[in-house]
Amino acid sequence: MLEFHSRHMNTNISISGLNAPDASRVFKWMSSLEHQFSRFLPCSELSHVNRSVGNITHVSRQFAELLYEALRFYQETDGIFNPFLGNIMRKIGYDRSFEQMDKRNAHREPLPLTADQTTFTFDLEQCSITLPCGSALDFGGIAKGWAVQKAAVNLIGQGRPYGLINAGGDLMCWNGATPTEPWVINVTHPYSDDQTIGKLIFHSGQWGAATSSKIKRSWSDGRHRFHHLIDPRTALPSESDIIQATVIGPALLPCEIYAKCLMIMGSREGSKWLEARHPDLAYLFIDKDGHVIVSSNLKNLCSYKNFPGKISFPPNKER
Repeated sequence: MLEFHSRHMNTNISISGLNAPDASRVFKWMSSLEHQFSRFLPCSELSHVNRSVGNITHVSRQFAELLYEALRFYQETDGIFNPFLGNIMRKIGYDRSFEQMDKRNAHREPLPLTADQTTFTFDLEQCSITLPCGSALDFGGIAKGWAVQKAAVNLIGQGRPYGLINAGGDLMCWNGATPTEPWVINVTHPYSDDQTIGKLIFHSGQWGAATSSKIKRSWSDGRHRFHHLIDPRTALPSESDIIQATVIGPALLPCEIYAKCLMIMGSREGSKWLEARHPDLAYLFIDKDGHVIVSSNLKNLCSYKNFPGKISFPPNKER
């Protein structure tokens, strides 16, 4: 089977089961979205919106569609998923692509999440937005999954019999790798992309899976540990007991959102909260002691194997 690889949206993207022209179109689509939605590029549409706080700003239809989804999940999760964290991310030092960050510029003190949210307006029909002064949008928690899902749904609609698009652990696959072979997805160790802790096996149907981790994008200023998953209740990096979470379901976008929510809320509160709100989603997570917890309904969505009850961590690693 042909595989294609490229890097866009600050992540490695792999495509399987499709032909070269299809893969090229997906890569081109992801590249265009990076230039539209990156908060690290001063010329992006998102940066323009964030510079226009307090004013009515007209945006593209595509921007409005993504913002609509972000606001929908903001409401659905009671604010645990929060797209208004741009200023918080800058405050903790995440003001450029991760590999280019100056980790010494991080600050631990919490900031107010936004200014007065009653002044926020959004009109989907008119594609207009007014951000409150003191606010900044950040689509880092949703844009990648939204892009992969849109690309996959488009290809399915065009009659592509099977395929897999994986953007740094946020993936969609459909109808098996071949008519007789399933898609086999490796779930990697939190501390090593070369080490697999188990496999998810999808035989048929359309499925999404998203993995979120505190480890991959974490840093220290010499005094405090930081990572990119902000708890909106504290305006600081989450201190939950989960270090990596994978959520599986019929569509990718809810998986991406709820994997992050699970990371923020922690094993006890988060798992009950997710099960009550989305019984159609399954999950597995690793806690700070290395325990691997698999939801009871995962077997109803896909096959899986090799997941241990507990994994070991490298010595002297902070969790």
